Amino acid sequence: MKLALISLAKDDLDGNGPIALLPLFGGSLLDLQIGAAQRFGCEKYIFLCPVTHGALLQKIDAMKQQGLDAEYVRSPSDLVQYASHQDHIVYIADGILPNAEIVEQLSGAPQELLFTVLHADEYQEFERIDLNQRWLGIVSLKTSRLSAMIDIPDDWEVGSALLRTAVQADCPRAIISDRRMGSGAIAHVQSEISAEQFTRRKLKEMPVKRDNFLSRFLLHPLTKRSLPWLWKKQAAPQYLGIFSLTAGLAAILTAVLGYPVASLSLLFFGSAAQFARTAMVQFGNIVPIRDWTGLALDLLAATGVGILLFQASDAVTLVPNIVIGTLLLAHLLLSGRKPVNRPLALARPDLRLVVLGLLLGTILGHFAYGLYGAALYSGLFLVLERYLATDSRGKPALPDE
Repeated sequence: MKLALISLAKDDLDGNGPIALLPLFGGSLLDLQIGAAQRFGCEKYIFLCPVTHGALLQKIDAMKQQGLDAEYVRSPSDLVQYASHQDHIVYIADGILPNAEIVEQLSGAPQELLFTVLHADEYQEFERIDLNQRWLGIVSLKTSRLSAMIDIPDDWEVGSALLRTAVQADCPRAIISDRRMGSGAIAHVQSEISAEQFTRRKLKEMPVKRDNFLSRFLLHPLTKRSLPWLWKKQAAPQYLGIFSLTAGLAAILTAVLGYPVASLSLLFFGSAAQFARTAMVQFGNIVPIRDWTGLALDLLAATGVGILLFQASDAVTLVPNIVIGTLLLAHLLLSGRKPVNRPLALARPDLRLVVLGLLLGTILGHFAYGLYGAALYSGLFLVLERYLATDSRGKPALPDE
């Protein structure tokens, strides 16, 4: 079994408490370290904290409620009782956060590994091993090595003791190059200032998905500007999810009452909130799960649009409008089923774009204008996608006349 040992032994440079509890991405650095340990494949989480902190106890209780095995220890002698000789331990030092490449390296079969960097002036914050290398704060060891730590004094730093144990055992070393360090292989957060710098760097590196022009040029920039404020609110993802679902329910209510502009506006803003929530969740470093909030909002939007369709139809136009609405729904399902090339991705129809089209049609005079326009747009997208896919395989793009 793999065990994660995460240190909360050092306070930040401002003396506000353990470095691991510094706020990051709507949670804390500890949340990101736990997420990394989850992807290591760890089944038990041990937190080394000489002084008891309420925030840590709350975190451990929350983890246990999620079915995770979590404990905390105060000294090396306490640590030994939680690990058997058949286990394997991965130690993460105070303020250390590995990137995805190192996480991938440690997520395979258990192996002893000491992560180091060649000695240079810019790495003086890391502990020196010898004349040539410094330790980056991550080590993977057999738990049988912990027996050498039973008799060490409680005031000794566990990380340094593990480092000495690994060096004496000739543990293999993974030397991280200057290029990888420059690209963020290891983040070392020590204070609120360095936490803010790390946040800004992650925000700058925030990936832009292959979304359509509405999401990429409007919603994505607005979300990126609002994330630094949202990240300060630990429950922001939950609040955004609640808002999006509430907006969806309110949209159905206003549709029933006969206010199509208000209903479609609520659907658009609810979908925008869900977009921002998704952007926040991607930084959570938690094992991916199904996003039921997004699925629920899609169902609420379909219900609201269906009600508006019936209200905007009379005895003559009801059947044609139902057919067009069904085609529009089919187009959306087909267009979102697989990735497309980047230029075409800018035109891909989605819920937000369709709702905006319906809203504009309603404002200009009639709900049906937006319905027909959205169905025509999505249909043309599918035809163009099929044309480009056929042409890229070296076959005739269109049949010969």
